Amino acid sequence: MPINKEQEKIKTQILSRFKFGLFKITKLPLAFLSGITTTHLSPDSATTAVKYGYLNTNPFKSIYYGVLAMTAELSTGVLAIFTLAKYRESISLLVVESHGKFIKKATGKIKFTCKDGPLFQKEIEKCIEEKTPVTVSASTKGYNQQNELVCEYTFTWSFKLREKNN
Repeated sequence: MPINKEQEKIKTQILSRFKFGLFKITKLPLAFLSGITTTHLSPDSATTAVKYGYLNTNPFKSIYYGVLAMTAELSTGVLAIFTLAKYRESISLLVVESHGKFIKKATGKIKFTCKDGPLFQKEIEKCIEEKTPVTVSASTKGYNQQNELVCEYTFTWSFKLREKNN
């Protein structure tokens, strides 16, 4: 699926180490301190990553679950924002629910991939056409460097058209 100029601009900013770093310092300081990065963004999927280190550790010598949750949420969030950029309408978005499941100790570099771009697109189009709020339950999975599943998250995003001021 083709992307428009606004989506291209957002993609460039999110994948730029420098520009996204500035954004994290001002808007997501804990993500900056934890070392969370975005490594891939397309209309279909987004990937974020975090590497085990001193600032994101827990007493069990693994990545703190809150850092894993931030990294996982970002993989769904950048995909939602990227999808919204396709439309001219002003739409608010908010996480309304989250669930996490931990399978294996998180050490090394963990990559989260959300492949729900088509689901975001479908539901946002419904929100615009029907002028009604919608929710999207986006899933993301975190894998270690050995490609072993470490954890799974589901974030439910709410989308709502903003009223135009006349």
